[in-house]
Amino acid sequence: MVVEEYEVIVVGAGPSGLSAGIFIARQRAKCLLISKDLGGQLNLIPKLENYPGTIMSSGPLLAKTLENQYLTFNGEMVYDTVVKVDEIEGSTDLSVKTTRSEYRTKALVLAPGKVPNNLGVENEIKFQNKGVHYCTKCDAPFYQGRITATVGVGGYLLESGILLSRMASKVYLVYRGGQLGGDKDMIESLKKKSNVELVPNSSVTYVNGDNYLQEIKLKDNSGVEKAINVDGLFIEMGSKINLDFIKHLIKINTKGEIEVTEGGKTTHPAVFASGDATNIPYKQIVAACGDGAAAGISAFNYIEKLKGKPGIRSDWKKTIGDTVFHY
Repeated sequence: MVVEEYEVIVVGAGPSGLSAGIFIARQRAKCLLISKDLGGQLNLIPKLENYPGTIMSSGPLLAKTLENQYLTFNGEMVYDTVVKVDEIEGSTDLSVKTTRSEYRTKALVLAPGKVPNNLGVENEIKFQNKGVHYCTKCDAPFYQGRITATVGVGGYLLESGILLSRMASKVYLVYRGGQLGGDKDMIESLKKKSNVELVPNSSVTYVNGDNYLQEIKLKDNSGVEKAINVDGLFIEMGSKINLDFIKHLIKINTKGEIEVTEGGKTTHPAVFASGDATNIPYKQIVAACGDGAAAGISAFNYIEKLKGKPGIRSDWKKTIGDTVFHY
């Protein structure tokens, strides 16, 4: 089998991976972006209001825009899943194996993102972005004065309830145990809110509606079921990061995140990382894009230094007279 070689391979086509690809491809480096889909968690955002410079856009539209930018700079892209990354003996290069192929690269940028855990109930997928949401911070503003429910675990559930209570007219806080777990001050704050109804010892078993969510069914520990009308259901069951393909080469913290330092550097000299799969503090699109750009430039500088070249300090420069301006 012929193994195609690239200077940089980017894993993940969410906002961070696409941004990394843009900044690498702009430098005319041979770059391949590998992802199982386009957009990642952007596809969970029907309305995008907090991305600077973009008004009334959507997650999928931003993903498509970033993809077009990347391809404009002659970047390559393939839809596939990375299953293993290994060092190549006698070389500084890396072997990247996917479900369908194998590649060789001098540098790797990891931007696999996080995948929210599903609740696993009937019709859940059908109503995604049609009343069922996985990011309260992203979508709570669209439920001003409306009836909502949130189900989840620990601090994720508490934060969701607090955010919704500031906007929704009614919030049902659903949890399996008899007591809420997590920060005591947040729990006391929720108990004092007149628009929050605690629903302990219960679970969501079913979601239903016409074109949009209208109803959820709850079952308590004794088996009694009841239906309640809601406009939105927020599922905060945490998320997972798949790093099995690379965990033997880099440091991963106790939260399952990639440990990075300035510029997206990992503990492996040829591997860089950005976005929600890393230990960056703010899991926001704009932060993911910025960190992706930084990781992309770091990866490009790494391959330039392998060639004995100094690398770049910025992505764009203009010479006016005898002065070079960097931006």
